[in-house]
Amino acid sequence: MPLSAYFAAKLISAMLFSGTIAVGLLTVGSVFAHVRLAPVQAAELISVLMAASIPFGALGLALGYIAKPNSAPPVVNLIYLPLSFCSGLWIPIFLLPKFLQQAARLLPPFHVSQLALRAVGMSRETGPTGHIQALVGFTLLFLGVAVVLYRRDEGQSYG
Repeated sequence: MPLSAYFAAKLISAMLFSGTIAVGLLTVGSVFAHVRLAPVQAAELISVLMAASIPFGALGLALGYIAKPNSAPPVVNLIYLPLSFCSGLWIPIFLLPKFLQQAARLLPPFHVSQLALRAVGMSRETGPTGHIQALVGFTLLFLGVAVVLYRRDEGQSYG
């Protein structure tokens, strides 16, 4: 199987899983917490979250070649939890110290959060282009690392 097909299958399955979770959470939010989004906003939010699974799926592919199977979950948590906090996902970014506000712009979760906020009409940013470009850049970077690590592992296995 070509490596591109393998990686594409992994990323598409991550997108579908992300979409399913987003729909489920929106349903629970609307039924139990009376969250109200216009259908267009809900569709845009789900689309953003599905697309956002691509750079994180690419990061997961790269980490899968770095960490052994038993250590992968803690390694992912050690990376993603600080990224999430420093990107303003847990508390509004403007409440973070200035240096974290500036550093957040260098992290993928920040760009996803800005696109998600834009989808529901809560963004302070003017346009999505910079955030989309950043996420495409992260995706290409992480996929590049995953390809290099895959080839390294393949060379060790089949020498």
